[in-house]
Amino acid sequence: MGGIFGFACKDKVNLSVIGEGLRRLTYRGYDGAGFGFLDDNGLIIVRKTVGHIERVMSKLGFDSFNSNIAVGHTRYASRGVPADFNSHPLLDCKGNIAVVMDGVIYKYEDLREELKRRGHRFTSTTDTEVLAHIVEELLGSGLSFQDILLDAGRRVDGLYSTVIMITGLNALGLISKGQPLVLGLKPEGPCIYVSSDIASLYGFSDEAVILEDNIVSIVTPGGFKILSLESGLEILEYQRKKVKYPLEAISKAGYPHYMLKEIYEIPDALLRTTVSLMDKYLRLSAMIIANARNVIVIGNGTSLHAGLISQYYFADLAGINVNVVSAAEFPYYALNNVITGTVVLAISQSGETSDVIRSIKLAKQRGAVIVGITNVLGSRLTIHSNVYLPIGAGPEIAVPATKTFTSTLATLAILAGYTGLYTGRFDKSSLENMYIDIKNTAKITREELPRIESQVSAIAEDLVRISKVYVTSSGISYPIALEGALKLKEASLVHAEGVQLGELRHGPLVLAGREHPIILVEPVEDQALELYEKVLGEIRSRDVHTIRLGFREDSTIRLPKTTRITAPIVSIIPLQLLAYKIGVIKTLPIDTPPGLAKAITT
Repeated sequence: MGGIFGFACKDKVNLSVIGEGLRRLTYRGYDGAGFGFLDDNGLIIVRKTVGHIERVMSKLGFDSFNSNIAVGHTRYASRGVPADFNSHPLLDCKGNIAVVMDGVIYKYEDLREELKRRGHRFTSTTDTEVLAHIVEELLGSGLSFQDILLDAGRRVDGLYSTVIMITGLNALGLISKGQPLVLGLKPEGPCIYVSSDIASLYGFSDEAVILEDNIVSIVTPGGFKILSLESGLEILEYQRKKVKYPLEAISKAGYPHYMLKEIYEIPDALLRTTVSLMDKYLRLSAMIIANARNVIVIGNGTSLHAGLISQYYFADLAGINVNVVSAAEFPYYALNNVITGTVVLAISQSGETSDVIRSIKLAKQRGAVIVGITNVLGSRLTIHSNVYLPIGAGPEIAVPATKTFTSTLATLAILAGYTGLYTGRFDKSSLENMYIDIKNTAKITREELPRIESQVSAIAEDLVRISKVYVTSSGISYPIALEGALKLKEASLVHAEGVQLGELRHGPLVLAGREHPIILVEPVEDQALELYEKVLGEIRSRDVHTIRLGFREDSTIRLPKTTRITAPIVSIIPLQLLAYKIGVIKTLPIDTPPGLAKAITT
């Protein structure tokens, strides 16, 4: 994943413009940065390095160069570790083609091996470089730039957007397949800009042209052309928007807070997860787990709650019982059960959580095999794991985790499905259906988010005066109650307690009332639903203020209908939004709650 910013100008422009554009896009990536431009001889010059854009701007020397065709990139490592050689732009064998990309290419290893057999030399471990070599072959066949873009876009499947430069060609070539790209325009302006979002164009452009899915575009200093990737025909009507954002919202892509932006990124993050996870590493991880003597899942906070849900996934899809333990507690007693043949499945969004790192080091000393699940390549978790799986959610800036939680759930479900292939509990057809289910969930979530947010807003107004609340559910949705309570604590400073639905009757119910409401998350299992009805009746008889999240039409907040596997994904989103909305009304520092950090590393 990454952020793209470029321009095609009638006259030369200082590349500090690219630096500023990338600085505004650091929310899309901060592991590396680089730029490419055409010099006076029409040759491509590339400068790039690992590191945050703010720290490497002087090192790269943005303000030392001028050009009328240039493109820059700030990278988030999802395939290939953070390193100079993996930073963008990526070049072809001859250095005549430069490519930057945001997104993921499907089955890129197969494409890479085919290209290597045909003599191409790869210098990175990223999927982006595949595009450079494919364009190299098409350029050698004598095709026009337009046909090269169309052919490359049809040949390379994935969820990505890319900008391509070719030596001697005074133009930028764009391909958009499910990842955003926009063009920035200004009446009589000397430049046409290309960016990953509209907000970054503030001050450079007055109007943005939204490039829809499955298109190619050629941008020159004199204008642009947009074509359908499928038909190859020119598109003459396209969506335009005014570029008007407050300065403080630029880095948040126009959203008031990172937390809300990242909730709205959940659908795209889920899709990226399905393509970031590579078959060979899933099979290796699944084989290790299927043949383990015992499996211990560890994590902290949100990652621990994801681990609790994995307990249901592995039992249902693979017939394996896993033991879920807080990484903070693991060294005390769970470590005693670690022997040769033990697998520790370690979950950490940042990959740097100190309790997790300490636990896996201790476990490895006793002969355990470590399978890591993280959102950050190059983190200590990836270094110390025997094999790791990247969830591919993209950068998450807000301290309250949102999209990384849902992408971790998708990763765990897929891993459990793969494990079921080895235990005989799952089959290939069921696995394919799971991928379809996750993709459908992403689609319906994108469609339903505005409605859910509207319903949540009304409830938040009513709950803002409340200082304490129970969140409860049962079955696979019970850990969602725990996670929802955590979000209410973090973002809205509400004293929320997650309680198992049956346990609510064993003490906690005595405190519930009009001033101590209960949020009920409707379970998906039949037996749990029977319990849900009984408890709901008792709550109503006590005149307790209740908010029901469910799949029925009469629910306070109606959830999109989905399967048991993806029910936790759609169930947590209203709770994330509720915590956010209450925090907004209270004017709290939502993205940076007091006393908390994104990763506890000490």
